[in-house]
Amino acid sequence: YGDKWADHLSDKTMYAAAGLSAILMADRRCRSEAGKIGLLYLETMLINQAATNFSKALFRRPRPYVFAPNWASNRKVLSGDLSSMISGHTSGSAAGAFFFARVFSDYHPDSKLKPYVWGVAATLPLVTGYLRVRAAKHYPTDVLAGYLIGAATGYLVPLMHKSIFMGQRISVQAGGNGIGLRFKL
Repeated sequence: YGDKWADHLSDKTMYAAAGLSAILMADRRCRSEAGKIGLLYLETMLINQAATNFSKALFRRPRPYVFAPNWASNRKVLSGDLSSMISGHTSGSAAGAFFFARVFSDYHPDSKLKPYVWGVAATLPLVTGYLRVRAAKHYPTDVLAGYLIGAATGYLVPLMHKSIFMGQRISVQAGGNGIGLRFKL
């Protein structure tokens, strides 16, 4: 039950989307700020993974293959079998792809490549999600939720760190109790 080819290909599309940001290093200005971009990317992916893991633990939704006719009725259901909501492959690919597009747009605001960059950023996670449904790993709603969470994370994390946005309204504070954000109205 489920398309094995789609399962394997979804791994590849997820890694391709997550790795798009490496293309940024072809640009001299991005290379000079590789540390900053790398930290932003790490933050993006960690926030996305935390949201994904939280939703999987919260919802404990059975994957579609659990309801397949060939599922043995005496087979024990493991935690991975109850982690359908949200699609981690889709959220990870959306976070990586939208991060790439957002940072590319910030560094190249007048580039004629922007429509293509955003097109790839929007399409690659859709392909990943489609493949996850074909593989019977997720329901379409899992993919939609993963796409939205990943895209929002990939877009908003770099946006929040832009100096114009950070300068007056948001500050990061670290203390004995952890790290927090402070918003000024």
